[in-house]
Amino acid sequence: MRSHVDPDQSVGFALKRLQQALRSRMDAALAEHGLTAPLYAVLAMLGEHPGLSNAELARRSFVAPPTMLRMLNTLSQAGLIDRAEPTPEQRIRGNVLTTKGRQRLTASSTPVQQFEDLLVAQAEPGQLEIVMRWLHDCAEQLDGHTRL
Repeated sequence: MRSHVDPDQSVGFALKRLQQALRSRMDAALAEHGLTAPLYAVLAMLGEHPGLSNAELARRSFVAPPTMLRMLNTLSQAGLIDRAEPTPEQRIRGNVLTTKGRQRLTASSTPVQQFEDLLVAQAEPGQLEIVMRWLHDCAEQLDGHTRL
């Protein structure tokens, strides 16, 4: 029995390599818009789901709440989001895009879509649905209290 996983044959290592390559290329492309891939992701989530709370954004972005708070402060200081003050009966603080935030999201979406198109172009007909289902199923297995 081997004492370690061979990185050249590991699904996990291959996924991490892809993630790192995508993140590096996206950060470089988004820099001209004053964004990083994680900041873009927050803008995109708020574009699709206005009013998400800090905690929900952190969960959906796979970051710790303090990290999300720093990201939201950065976006707020740049005038890209508004952070609603919680009402007395509500502890949740909702976040929404400003007009400037919607414009920045639109302007920065082109390079992100180009990377998505590049990834999709690698799949043969029917493969994309299989890969997406497999990725989601694997994530559910790992998120869903499966013990090793």
